[in-house]
Amino acid sequence: MGETQEPTVRKFVVRTPGKLILTGEHAVVYGKLALAASVDLTTEMYLTLHTDRHGSSSFVVYLEDLKFDCSLPLADLQTSNAGNAPNLDLELLDKLKSLIATRVPADTNHTVQMSLLALCFLYCSIVGNSDASFEIRVKSTIPIGAGLGSSAAFSVGSSAVFHLLHYLLSSQGVFVPDLDVINSWAFQCEKMFHATPSGIDNAVCTYGGAVKYKKAVIGSISIPEARILLVNTGVGRQTKLLVEAVRQKRNDFTAIMDPILDSIDQISCKMAEIVQLPPDSSFSAIQELLSTNHWLLASMGVSHPSLDEIHRLARAHGQAGKLTGAGGGGLAYVWLNPNCSDDQVNALQHQLTLGNFTCWPTRLGVKGVHIEELNDD
Repeated sequence: MGETQEPTVRKFVVRTPGKLILTGEHAVVYGKLALAASVDLTTEMYLTLHTDRHGSSSFVVYLEDLKFDCSLPLADLQTSNAGNAPNLDLELLDKLKSLIATRVPADTNHTVQMSLLALCFLYCSIVGNSDASFEIRVKSTIPIGAGLGSSAAFSVGSSAVFHLLHYLLSSQGVFVPDLDVINSWAFQCEKMFHATPSGIDNAVCTYGGAVKYKKAVIGSISIPEARILLVNTGVGRQTKLLVEAVRQKRNDFTAIMDPILDSIDQISCKMAEIVQLPPDSSFSAIQELLSTNHWLLASMGVSHPSLDEIHRLARAHGQAGKLTGAGGGGLAYVWLNPNCSDDQVNALQHQLTLGNFTCWPTRLGVKGVHIEELNDD
């Protein structure tokens, strides 16, 4: 008997950043410009491909942060859908939902079920058929439900993983990702998570840097990386109610509200120019624009005393602070002066902590989704 051949294994990691709305919240609902940027909070997806494993092929998924894992026979996922243009095939989704229902307990966390559905959908749509077993292990530092693009980072990373897998099974050489195609399929996944997503989140996670949005994504721009503090107020908020309150206020006071929305639009336009400049020369303008945007949002009724206090503390320490997202609580961010020292940052963090805020430092404008092959050691 000859020696048993060891399985051929290749390992990769796909890293995808989170996203942060910089300016334009609420105004974007009325066709005004919003600006969003990538943040250095990351979803990592580890792909292990077994190209010479004998027996039934399988797809094993580990969702580490959700403490979930399962194995699906690839025979159950064979499909002729692969190769179609990006679209949300509802018939395929129904079949996959029925399959998943037989594989996971009925009381499984909804986020787990949706994540598994997204992975299966992308496998069927992009790969379709495979004799090779593979594993995908997912872990993330992006908090779920915080408005930082956790689902978009998952969708973009998943799209990239399956485009990589399809290439590995059918081609030779170095995989060069097509970011436009990756983004298009990620947007289909975002529809599964959010029904009517804008597309801005997945665009930021795909391309990195900053993205301009005005009824649709209208462009991405490269920006110098900047240090920021993300600050959690610990105050819950209901986005839908806040959006509805702004709409009612605009209906009641159109002549007052429309100039506010127009001003926020102009802030986003100016920010899109300024963030591309060298940090040393642009911070003073950024500080003024973010402060003005914060108080305009407050005048619309979507701030909160905790968010105003974060803004005040940031300003008192020479930094630029602003609420982000729907407001009413949730998160704020502090754009740090590029010339401030670590001691100055620590002093601000200490004051924020005394105010019962949770804050963590990160970077803004980092690169988008990227892939790395891992060594065996």
